[in-house]
Amino acid sequence: MPSLLEVQRNFVATINEGPSALDPALFVGDADRIILGLKAHANTISHARLVALEQSFPMLHLELGDSAFNSLSREYVETTAARAFDLNDIGKGFVAFLERRDIATNLIDLAAIEWAWLESFHAADFMPIALGQLAGLNESKLLDYEVALHPAVRLRQLQAPLAQSLAELAADGNPASILIVRPEAEVRLLALDAAGTLLIEKMSSPNSIGNLLSLACEHGHEADPIGPVLNLIGAGALIAME
Repeated sequence: MPSLLEVQRNFVATINEGPSALDPALFVGDADRIILGLKAHANTISHARLVALEQSFPMLHLELGDSAFNSLSREYVETTAARAFDLNDIGKGFVAFLERRDIATNLIDLAAIEWAWLESFHAADFMPIALGQLAGLNESKLLDYEVALHPAVRLRQLQAPLAQSLAELAADGNPASILIVRPEAEVRLLALDAAGTLLIEKMSSPNSIGNLLSLACEHGHEADPIGPVLNLIGAGALIAME
């Protein structure tokens, strides 16, 4: 008798690959009725995938419109990559899929930001540093103070001007990237210039406040090197390594 895992694998293979993958020993009854039941189940799964994808990318859905979004979604959920994901992760490969289609670059940016929003929402909790924690430090201790990125931080470097759904983030000009943060319960989007983007990129490992200030100076913020660093702290993007 096959194990539960073997039964589950054959069931999933049948849903994905069709009746030829079905092990007839797993069911009792007429083969046509078995296939009919599996088709109904497959349709239910397919519908659930489409709904989950729509809920994962609501702004992209709005920008593309029902027809175009639904067409792309139906094509995507039938790919091998999409079939490997459960409903929670169904959109994980959607941005890469869009990059292989004739889709406007700013809409691909939008999709990437929406998926990063979900990743940030589900990331681990951690208390970000606040300006008050740094206020009592002398200059030497402040410069040596080591920080790292909050676990919920995500960054999307922009390949084009922002889509209409995020146009309010470009009020001060075209940003270089969008920072996604979730210091507490709420996910926030923050437009970054080239210097702010570079600081985040350099934070793949812990760094000192002094090093961040030096980087800001080297990339156009000589007059106000603390500005980009304060921006990240105020957004809740950094945590203390102490």
